[in-house]
Amino acid sequence: MNAPQQLPRTTDVHQDALDHIMRTARASSSQTRRLRWIASRAEAALQGRPFVASEHDQPKMVGEALLQAKNHQLRLANARLRTALAQVAGGATGYLDRDSELAQIAQAALDAEQGSRA
Repeated sequence: MNAPQQLPRTTDVHQDALDHIMRTARASSSQTRRLRWIASRAEAALQGRPFVASEHDQPKMVGEALLQAKNHQLRLANARLRTALAQVAGGATGYLDRDSELAQIAQAALDAEQGSRA
């Protein structure tokens, strides 16, 4: 009778796959930024190092996507700040004795922002 064939451990399969990916990326005839990133990432994983983006030359699309996400966050924060300034300028703080002073400061900030856009 045939003895049951022992399957390789999952970690061995993963290491073999990462090694193959790294070697294939490095052996490519056209070295691109993306292929260098793939090889670098696979090598780090084989060495048991966690992924740290700053250690690897990121492909262009990844860097652009990160910048777009950061710009989006900044635009949202700016919109929230403008809304808060408008509320303060309208006297919506609930502190009647400070509302007029805060309203003047907020209105000056809003006017300065409008002036910088023009």
